[in-house]
Amino acid sequence: MDKHLIFDVGMHKGEDTLYYLTKGFKVVAIDADPNLIESAKSYFSNYLATNRLVLLNFAISDKDDEELDFHVSKKTDWSSLKKSISDRENLYKETIKVKSKRLSSLMMEFGVPYYCKIDIEGYDEVCLKALSDLNELPKFISVETECLGESDVITDEQALATLNRLCKLGYRKFKLVDQATLIVLRPDDLFYKDYFSIFERVLRKLKYYPFAISNRDRLCKKFKFTFPIGSTGPFGEELDYKWLNYDMAKRTLLFHRNAYRNFKKAKTYGFWCDWHAKLD
Repeated sequence: MDKHLIFDVGMHKGEDTLYYLTKGFKVVAIDADPNLIESAKSYFSNYLATNRLVLLNFAISDKDDEELDFHVSKKTDWSSLKKSISDRENLYKETIKVKSKRLSSLMMEFGVPYYCKIDIEGYDEVCLKALSDLNELPKFISVETECLGESDVITDEQALATLNRLCKLGYRKFKLVDQATLIVLRPDDLFYKDYFSIFERVLRKLKYYPFAISNRDRLCKKFKFTFPIGSTGPFGEELDYKWLNYDMAKRTLLFHRNAYRNFKKAKTYGFWCDWHAKLD
């Protein structure tokens, strides 16, 4: 493992890549959208020139070097190998061909990182599965708990698939992070009820969730970096609260996911959380 290296899988506009670079890490940033890669070449030109950053235009999948259909959304963070995700709110734009890579293949080429961020809209578990090829894993990893299309419905057991995959790989410590606010969710603490009641009362006055504003402001001051909406935010030991074991992590996910689903205006794809995991 290279303790100075981070993989940003699903770079998007480089919101997280920039944070990792400013902290002194080398970064391998991967995205399937060639337009985002081209924009990043210009934006990160200084880091590219000093070999601190590698940009790769691949769709991360379960096979190497296939030509896959990648569905681009007008809301670029919804672009996906799954058309149902890119077409949320009728925002599908076009389908392009992109070459695929297994994440394990790229880690064999560039090195196993200290931390790996994964955010690839519906293919996160597929991405994780490939890591079983490796003899060594990143010490820290983050991945979306789920990512659904508007008409997709999954069971509680299916919602646990990503956590189960992390556990199967060998991760034993977990934190669940609400991505709208970057707040670490705690077991049995009814976050979504209070969160949405406040949100509805101030909806007409604020663009963003009130908790998101206050917590992001706190994190920005703490880490001296602006975490935009959509970024993964802090990672590893930077995160608040304690690490949970598997049983408590499972209980925490189901508690908060069901609380969100009971909200009267919940969207099928609106439960937006990341798992952060740590090796023993």
